Amino acid sequence: MGQENSAERPRAGNEIYGHPLIPQSAVGTDPSDGLPRTFSAVSMEDSKAPPLEPETFVCMGDESVFVIRNSWGAALITLDPSRVRRNRGFGWVAALSDKERELAGSPTSVLGGDQLWFEVEPLREQCAYYRRVMTDFENDHQTEIRAVERVCAAKRTETGEFESLSNMRVHACEHREPRDFVSEERLRKFDQARMDASKKTEEPWDPEAALEEALRLAQREPPK
Repeated sequence: MGQENSAERPRAGNEIYGHPLIPQSAVGTDPSDGLPRTFSAVSMEDSKAPPLEPETFVCMGDESVFVIRNSWGAALITLDPSRVRRNRGFGWVAALSDKERELAGSPTSVLGGDQLWFEVEPLREQCAYYRRVMTDFENDHQTEIRAVERVCAAKRTETGEFESLSNMRVHACEHREPRDFVSEERLRKFDQARMDASKKTEEPWDPEAALEEALRLAQREPPK
């Protein structure tokens, strides 16, 4: 049977049960006949959408505030998201007060009607390799339940599919584009801690010195 007609081929929805850290099947006993039977080891709890927090899922963008940065990446001004609009040709834009324009230096502006709008950016942009697909949950077309598949397009499995990120926290990543220096600093600190731990070697045990110490302590003890 060709792959295009195979029921086993990868398709949207499969990744709900394909988390790399969750065993996908287990062998139990079928109560109807007492024979061994393979059961799914994935529970409904495993298939739920993961809690999303920018600090523990660095693939997603952080649009809690918007900023204008200088050439060193430091934020010159911060803006509430309610002041920001999406412009098809220029990305995110916002109207600025005279004071904000002064603090931002010479921000890039675009004309919208009779008003100037200025280019801004989210505190952290979404990674270019982060992909999402929303589908019916388990192909159930009768309910409003939806499932969102989250994958990393920078990494692939052994069979060539994008790696699933479902129910996984991503604390740091160097595949990220654009780069996130806060994330990369976590990696540096983690590696440094591992290197520091490797340098801590125990002093070699000297049996003669240990025997002498034991005899010295024994001689100091009063007779019973």
